[in-house]
Amino acid sequence: MQIHLFPRLALFALPGVLLTPLSLAGEDTERAISAILEKMSVEEKAGQMTQLTLGALSSSESNSGDPDGHELDPDKLRNAIVKKHVGSVLNVHNMAFSVTHWHKILTQIQDLATKETRHRIPVLYGIDSVHGANYVRGATLFPHNLGLAATRNAKLVEQCHAITARETRAAGIPWNFGPSLDVGRQPLWSRYVETFGEDVHISSVMATASVRGLQGESLSSKTSVAATAKHFLGYSFPLSGQDRTQSLLPEHYLREYFLPPFIRAVEQNVQAVMVNSSEINGIPLHASHEMLTKLLREEMNFKGVIVTDWEDVKKLHNLHKVAPNIKEAVRLSVEAGIDICMAPNDFHFTNNLIQLVREKLVPEEALDASVRRILRLKFSLGLFDSPYPDPASANKIGTKEAHALSARAARESLVLLKNDDALPLSKECKILLTGPGCHSLSALHGSWSYTWQGTDEAAYPEPLQTVLESFNARHGRDNVLWARGAQWDGSTDLDYALRKARNADVIVCVLAEKPGTETPGNISDLSMPENQLRLVRHLATGKPLILVLLGNRPRLITKVAGHCHAIIHAGHPGPHGGEALYEVLTGQFNPTGRLPFTYPRNPHSLLSYDHKHSDSIGPDKETPGFNPLYEFGHGLSYTTFHYDNLEVPATPLDKNDKLRLSVDVTNTGKRKGTETVHVFIRDLFASVVPPVKRLRAFRQVDLSPGETKRVTFEIPVTDLSYFGLENSLVLEPGEFEVMIGGLKKRIAVH
Repeated sequence: MQIHLFPRLALFALPGVLLTPLSLAGEDTERAISAILEKMSVEEKAGQMTQLTLGALSSSESNSGDPDGHELDPDKLRNAIVKKHVGSVLNVHNMAFSVTHWHKILTQIQDLATKETRHRIPVLYGIDSVHGANYVRGATLFPHNLGLAATRNAKLVEQCHAITARETRAAGIPWNFGPSLDVGRQPLWSRYVETFGEDVHISSVMATASVRGLQGESLSSKTSVAATAKHFLGYSFPLSGQDRTQSLLPEHYLREYFLPPFIRAVEQNVQAVMVNSSEINGIPLHASHEMLTKLLREEMNFKGVIVTDWEDVKKLHNLHKVAPNIKEAVRLSVEAGIDICMAPNDFHFTNNLIQLVREKLVPEEALDASVRRILRLKFSLGLFDSPYPDPASANKIGTKEAHALSARAARESLVLLKNDDALPLSKECKILLTGPGCHSLSALHGSWSYTWQGTDEAAYPEPLQTVLESFNARHGRDNVLWARGAQWDGSTDLDYALRKARNADVIVCVLAEKPGTETPGNISDLSMPENQLRLVRHLATGKPLILVLLGNRPRLITKVAGHCHAIIHAGHPGPHGGEALYEVLTGQFNPTGRLPFTYPRNPHSLLSYDHKHSDSIGPDKETPGFNPLYEFGHGLSYTTFHYDNLEVPATPLDKNDKLRLSVDVTNTGKRKGTETVHVFIRDLFASVVPPVKRLRAFRQVDLSPGETKRVTFEIPVTDLSYFGLENSLVLEPGEFEVMIGGLKKRIAVH
């Protein structure tokens, strides 16, 4: 893939975004790093570039009965840290540990690294804190990124990631493998919920917010962690929909839709980038010098650490088949530009890299450059001064403040898709709860929740409540009936659910896909499982039927949507999802969530909202080509809003100008509400076929009944650029159409 350079900063600037990468270390630190490097052997350098999983150093696994029963193997640990000079460790062994146990094992690791190795270099520990410090028992979890994107609240997203950083660092772990900045344009993909949705602009805004939240004001702070922008690049658009399978992406499409969030992260001084495990156009990313060095290092000016994903160097040989042996796979990956190999179970990378340097097939200078970046990160995190966990940090885990923020995020993440006057519910009504999601903690939390797949109910801390338990506590046990009705194994008990429904005033059917991520989360059919659809049809008796959707991605519900009087998309809202659902259903909270994706109607109609004009053509007027069940940005409220008086510039704009827009928004209902104002812009004619529209800005506005507010936007005209025929950003003169809340006006750019 040929990469063309483009003027990055001039054309990707956003208001309030840091444009110049901060110095990663001062001159004194650089001198200290140089002094260490001069004394290091090739073996020590190769060790610093190696990352092992905790399981490779352990003698036993933890389990749900005793999460802290895990023990390190002293011989394995000494061999890795002292003999093989391993510089980085990752992961949890089986399930989340308590803060006390994290402190114990990290102290054991750092004792060896800082007291018994030649250069006293501390170990850099990394973890997947995907939606909170999910591998720290008792930590605060949040909605997954897809739910956070539904809030449209960038400040809230930053705050959630700040809590994630604080609680991860409190366990003694300074490096987070997040945020995921993959743009979710393939809803079948098993990691869809880890994305900020299908839109480039929202993903870019949330990239800025999440990196800021994680890294804070100072990396050395005991409340900050190094962030990792992952997975570079194009991982989220597999051709088959299956995880870690090939993508076919033209370069201009790759740059237009998948690169911008990573540019934002680099502008925010993100400390690490993790590489896409798969291949693009036949080239595995871990072997791509064009992508990792020319694009990421040289063009984007990324100065931090590039880390592989799980065992992906070895997979260049045994999966992708671009290297005839492991040794050649190591050479290809180092030449491509990786700094740390997530090995993670053995020393194939270390041993082969040493041999390659001795045979002069890899220059030692390449190791020097990588180790310099690794040491710089360790210095920046303050590990040389303070490598050990802080014993006083345990009280920073799971605070009331953190749980209040999680509850707020859960409420704001819920999207009311349909409401035929069924909601809000009376607080006196009798409710039947049914469906596989109504009494399941894993359905609320999803993957990466105390265990990798999040499906071990015994792993969840005791105080957490399911939807059923939340409703019982708030609505009264006598007013809440329960019948599971359908289960994840495909079974149903429809008659029992129907008998229970006879005694209820309203039915709340909580459908849910079984949590899963990566390859275990692959599915071949986006439809909601048939047994769950049968449950909805069986309960469509005329009583108010409320459908709640829990899951990783938009599962198809077209066959039953017409039977339901109200529908809420909840995704994986986290530990406070049950109470948030109750508050929305009973009107205590006026829903504000907006879809961060296009909700498909049919199995093979998976187009995103910013599709091309040709995608809109159907076989006849009654069957349009683009006809989703619910459009991107959709979300209802218990009040209504009206837009008026859209004003746009009357004279043509120059590329150095700001596009100033304003519109009146009025709350025409009877209760206070929050409206998200989306600004869509359409390029009427372009050298490369333009999409029907693209989101270029959004803002939330709070309105009391009858209140009108003037909402204004200033958008750099350069934001209307796109990747042209030469795969570089261009801003072509011509007309554009501005669309806000059903209003349209044209502007001109010369």
